[in-house]
Amino acid sequence: MPESSCLIGSWLVGRKNPMQAVMSETLALAEDGYLRAKADEAGYVILPGTRSAAGLPADRAALLEAILGREGELWLRREPGPPASLRGTRISLAQIQKGVTDAAREHGYLARPYYVLLSMAIAVLSGAFLMWRGNTSSAVLLCVAAALLGTWSLGKTRISKTGAAEQQRLLALQDSLRRPSRPAHAEGETSLGYRLLPWATLLLDGEDFGRWYADNLLDVELPRWWAQEPGVPDPTLRFVSQDGMKGLLHSLLHHVGP
Repeated sequence: MPESSCLIGSWLVGRKNPMQAVMSETLALAEDGYLRAKADEAGYVILPGTRSAAGLPADRAALLEAILGREGELWLRREPGPPASLRGTRISLAQIQKGVTDAAREHGYLARPYYVLLSMAIAVLSGAFLMWRGNTSSAVLLCVAAALLGTWSLGKTRISKTGAAEQQRLLALQDSLRRPSRPAHAEGETSLGYRLLPWATLLLDGEDFGRWYADNLLDVELPRWWAQEPGVPDPTLRFVSQDGMKGLLHSLLHHVGP
């Protein structure tokens, strides 16, 4: 299993759609016990889970805090689908991105640009030496070039060796999730597939996700963090539909903005 959050994982594997990152991490927070959700005819409500959020990494804590807000819960009207663009005001992608950067640095996934700083220092010292020798124009050009190179290099986000190793774990998991499989579940066992549901949401698209869900979660109990109207036919199909988990996540996205 990957060691990173789905938010960091989205960055590591280069997923371009922030909606997938938010949806997958919301599921991960629920599966880890930080959130629970209820569905009824009117819509959905997201409530605090059974675990304390103390000690959560910055990226996960930022999303959890944005979802629950000051009220400690979030009521959602059932939307027919995801928004065409992210214009919500409750969940800020900029704030979450800051949390992702802080958490990635804390986990050692960001490369430390020592070589850039060393090159800049050498260039500045060389410029000072040239200026001392009276070659002012060359000294100024060298210092300006060092500043431009440093600004460009430090502005680029680079993955460290630790980050690259996590990236490979994520890509290996993606390949594994794409392979058809039908695991045998012990009687009464809650499917381990729910632990992979956030990663499948992040790493799989369209038909691949549908096939994975059918193989792993179609005939098992609903996750412990989910409650819906009792007595509905095909509860696991309803869970993955627009009346269930899918609708919950799409409705949540209407509250996400820049």
